[in-house]
Order: sequence, then structure tokens, then C-alpha cells
Amino acid sequence: MSTATDLLARSAHNPSFFAVRKTAPADRPLLDFCVPVNLHYPRAELLADAANQLDEITKYYPDYADVHQDHLARLTGLPADSIVVTNGSTEIITELVRAAQGPLMTCAPTFGQWTDLPREHGKAFDLLMRRREDDFVLDPRRVIKHVRAIRAQTLILSNPNNPTGVAMPLDEIRFIVEALADLSLIVIDESFIDFSDVESASALTLDHPNLIVVKSMGKTLGLHGVRLGYAVASPRSAARLRRQMPFWNINGLAAFVLSWVAARPQALIDSLAATAADRQMMETALQALPMLRVYPSAANFLFVELEEGVSGTKLRERLLTRHGIFIRDCGNKVGSSSRYLRLAVAASSAVTRLHDALSIELSRPAGLQCEA
Repeated sequence: MSTATDLLARSAHNPSFFAVRKTAPADRPLLDFCVPVNLHYPRAELLADAANQLDEITKYYPDYADVHQDHLARLTGLPADSIVVTNGSTEIITELVRAAQGPLMTCAPTFGQWTDLPREHGKAFDLLMRRREDDFVLDPRRVIKHVRAIRAQTLILSNPNNPTGVAMPLDEIRFIVEALADLSLIVIDESFIDFSDVESASALTLDHPNLIVVKSMGKTLGLHGVRLGYAVASPRSAARLRRQMPFWNINGLAAFVLSWVAARPQALIDSLAATAADRQMMETALQALPMLRVYPSAANFLFVELEEGVSGTKLRERLLTRHGIFIRDCGNKVGSSSRYLRLAVAASSAVTRLHDALSIELSRPAGLQCEA
């Protein structure tokens, strides 16, 4: 049977929750701090309504794309003709990388697909490293300078960034977009922006046809398994992207979820506010542990630094085998190391259990040291 270490070593992305659960102790439920979700969205109510209509949802084809665009337009206030509905954000990410002109550039560490896919597609690719001495915050001028130095044609930025949680304000994104108006493509991955108070760059797409903004409804709603995302672009660019998507690229359940969410905008707003409160609570709790440095986050996860020499990989194994707690160490992310953890925001009872387990294990670090 594979261990959690084996599963995480396969790629820079999370392993399946179901695969990880098989590696956990059988005598207790797995407490997951690996996959960031929205714990406060009324999933039970949504799924009960879906169950009542499951016969029709599965029997018939879903609506066409224009209906989904209208739902998202109502939810976001964006023009429907600027929206491209996708089977999770990964569908549009894959298409954008496949079609992108090189060299491509992004800033590491970041979401694993942005570093894995260019290599898989044979694209010329370069990285600008986020620096610890800057608290992993990017200087827009440094980004622009590096783009020019390597003559990049495609720039990819995650905002807020995954796994660091750092967000750039809209003014800085606008500065970059305007300075690089000659690039073939600029992608802003806003998969976690709904959990922040940072303004989206979506409105900039109307005046910048080389800009595409990527969104993840699965992350926003805590429904990763539904596979629902979208992109925002100028109407002309959006029309081109829609032609590159399969005719029915989201299934009936995802279509139902989208219509249900669009009809209840306040439920989403309330859930995001509650998640932000959980994040503050969890940040305060973990900052009380002197062995950790907790970085400020604008997402529904926290980026945490261990003391020098402590292996996050070994800590992850201890927490899983001794406490039934699964965390994400960032040792398999380009530009990071196992000294760093990404911890999904959770409810207070779960955070208490994590706090106590970390306190126990980090107070007896024998066996947690990185190998020379």
C-alpha cells in the first residue's frame, strides 16, 4: 500500500483524499488540513435539493454554455459574453498552457499545474523565485524586469498565491498588465481570491485583450469533486476560448450546482465571511506555538514555516500516523522546501486538535530533522 509520502511524491499537486485516507490509522477519522475547502457553504441543503432532482439531472443533457454564463454573470456582475465556463479551473489552465507562446514565466512557489504543464507540453519556461527575505511578497517592478530579461511572451501570476497566501492589490496587478501590454498572454489565477478582500482583475480584461483571469468555483464553494470553474476575458478572447472547449464541458450536476448558487448569492457571501473569521482564529492559535512562523494569508489556508532543520515531510508522517491528521508540506513544490507547510483553514475544534498535536511533536523534535 502506498504511503502519504509516496502519494505526494508523484506530482506537485495534492493526492486524492480517498487515497490518503487509506494510509491513515483505521481507528479514527482522518482530519484533513491538506485540501482547502469552504466549510461554511450550505452543502447539505444544496446536495439535498440535488438528490431530489437527481433523476432529471442524470437523465438529460445539461443546459448550453450561454445559460451557465448567465448564471455566473448574475453572481459576479460581469458581462456574460466575457465568461467561459470550464470543467474546473484545470481545464482552462491546460488549454492556456497548451496554446501559449513561449517563453512562459511564473513566480515560484505556486500552484503545481503552472510549473508542471509547461514542461509536459515542451514549452520554454522560466521562474522568478519569491524570496523569503521579502516574506514571499512580489515587487511588480521585479516581475516586469524579469519578463523583459528573458523575453517572455506569457506571464502567469496566482493572486492570492498558492501556497504562500500572499495577495497583490489590484493597483499592482494593473501596473503589471499595463506595462506588459505587448505580451501575447497574461494569466491571473484568482482561484482563491473570493476568500480575500482583494479586488479582482476581471474588469481589466475589457481594456486588455491579452489578459485572462482564471477562477475556481470548486475552491470557492468547497465542492472540488463537482469540477466547476470559469475564465474571464475580453468578449473576443472569451468567444475564441469557448470554441476550444468541448460542447458539454460541464456535467449535469455541475450545471445544477451553478444554478443553485447563482440563485442564493447571500449564502456565498456569508460563507466567505465565516471562513475569513476561521482563518483569523487559526492564525492566532498557531502563532502561539513558538516553533512556527505563520505568514499572513488572503486565502483559506495558511503558509507556515518550521524551525530550520525540521522536516515537514517527517512531521506530516508523524501527524498522520500518531494523530490521524493530514497536512500538506511543500517539499514537492518548485521554489519551496519541506520546511514549509500549507494548512487548510478549519473549524475551531479541528484547530485545537492540530495545535495540540503540533505542540507535542515539535517539542520532541528527535527524528524530525532534515537529512544531511
